[in-house]
Amino acid sequence: MIAFQEISFQGDKAKYITPSWDQLDSLTLDIARQVKTSEIHFDLVVALAKGAWPMSRSFVDYSSIKELASLGVKFYKGINKRLEKPEIYQEIPNSVEIKGKNILIFDDVADSGESLRFAQSYLQQQGAGIIKTATLLIKPWSTFMPDFHGTSTEAWIIFPFEKREMIDLLGKNWREQGIEEKTILNRYKKLGFMEVLKNVG
Repeated sequence: MIAFQEISFQGDKAKYITPSWDQLDSLTLDIARQVKTSEIHFDLVVALAKGAWPMSRSFVDYSSIKELASLGVKFYKGINKRLEKPEIYQEIPNSVEIKGKNILIFDDVADSGESLRFAQSYLQQQGAGIIKTATLLIKPWSTFMPDFHGTSTEAWIIFPFEKREMIDLLGKNWREQGIEEKTILNRYKKLGFMEVLKNVG
């Protein structure tokens, strides 16, 4: 099991982990092994947009599942503005057959677990056969336990494919807390953001 180094800052309640591409690849390979060991034949992987996208290609390669599609689900229409019920903002293409197919839903992390639960229910309504779920990581408070998963963490996960987004989000949060720019820059450095800042600002 991969042990991630937690990063923390004085006065900040959150702890952070920054999985590398190699670590995510190892988790993906481990999940593919779990799936193959289960001896369930899956016809299709449905990757939940957009966190599952980067590693879903490796996953279908390692697991030898031939078909890959994407489904987008949203719970919010703005910051802290929760929808009355989840909405699908990206449908699975009509050319992808769902009815009677054994499907594995793939995502980066099970946090609340609501996206996985909703996607599973949606695919059941579409007439899918066996439906299982897999995530690279899980949070211990998730109300939904994936059938296959990598490892668990309580930390705020910063994936290598979302560094630019996290620079904006964390910077905004820290500035609202009155953190000085010099301190924020040092935090960026510790989180491995400097190359992104230098190249894309």
